[in-house]
Amino acid sequence: MQSLVNLVRALHHAYDFYVVCKPHEMNETGPLNGIQINEWNRWEEKAQVMYWNYSWKERMQLNRFIEDVQPDAIFINGLFSLYFNILPLKYAIGYTKNHRECTVVLSARGMLHPGALSQKRLKKKLFLFLFQLSGWQKHIKWHATDEQEKTFIQRQFGLSIKAETAGNFSNLLPVASAAEKKERELVMGTVALISPMKNHLEIVKALPSVKAVVSWHIYGPVKDEAYWQQCKELIQQLPSNISVFYRGELPPAELSNTMHKFQVFIMPSKSENFGHALLEALSAGKPVITTDTTPFKELQKVKAGYTVSANHLAEELPQAIRFFAAMQEEEFAAYTAGAAIYARAFLATERLQQQYQHLFTTA
Repeated sequence: MQSLVNLVRALHHAYDFYVVCKPHEMNETGPLNGIQINEWNRWEEKAQVMYWNYSWKERMQLNRFIEDVQPDAIFINGLFSLYFNILPLKYAIGYTKNHRECTVVLSARGMLHPGALSQKRLKKKLFLFLFQLSGWQKHIKWHATDEQEKTFIQRQFGLSIKAETAGNFSNLLPVASAAEKKERELVMGTVALISPMKNHLEIVKALPSVKAVVSWHIYGPVKDEAYWQQCKELIQQLPSNISVFYRGELPPAELSNTMHKFQVFIMPSKSENFGHALLEALSAGKPVITTDTTPFKELQKVKAGYTVSANHLAEELPQAIRFFAAMQEEEFAAYTAGAAIYARAFLATERLQQQYQHLFTTA
């Protein structure tokens, strides 16, 4: 996850990081090139990484990893993964019974947002019920990236739990120029997993009512094939003034150069814990079209983009696209400058470092 990569890069001078993760990319089974599986690999001279060949048979290796490292803090990223959330939490809590100075932190990562819980709702409701029965929530700190997420955590587990906020570190991209903005023309881009959470389908539904010449470039792996098939069927019915291009997955190293192709970045997510892609696009000087369920609210006021209501996408999303399509270069330039300024003001690195220092301590 980009948020964890950024965390290690920002704080490796203060902490020794040991990271346990999968040995392959998402939706793949073959191992990454150049790694040693089930051994500690030095990563960027900033962390030790264990590419774990996870399975039920090998589950006790997690306990061995913890005992070998003897950490001061154990940071668990997410809620619903058996091998990377549930089992690590079980072993971490067990470890703290003999090492009470160790802090166990569970990062919700937006998974308790109402929009996220609406996906696979019954399974998640059952899981959260069983989680509460286990009593694990009493032995950990919850990590929220903002006060809203803290509220969602407390709504599920009560006000008595320990929950602290610490924002995400993010990459700032250099400002990327694009083709001159002409009236009634617009080039949009999206870099995201293709799934219902990112609302690609709502963008497709919004486009027929836009009379300008619009091209939309989509990057990202397909997480939900049935959902993507719905999108493709509607894309084939779009009018001739609208062009949609699926470009496949985008390697992170190519993100900055790819931003030059866009004028506007569009990602109207149902919910977004932080939205690294949104902040990176803003930092590259790309006005963003997103929803009020992300941290980037009221973007129009600072001329950094257009925030639409998640509850009124059908009417507001076409308005946002038409808003930027109608612009000429001079007006649009104010928004590209505003986006870059907003992104840099959004981050406060020193404050974030203090937040994580407090999060990782037992007090």
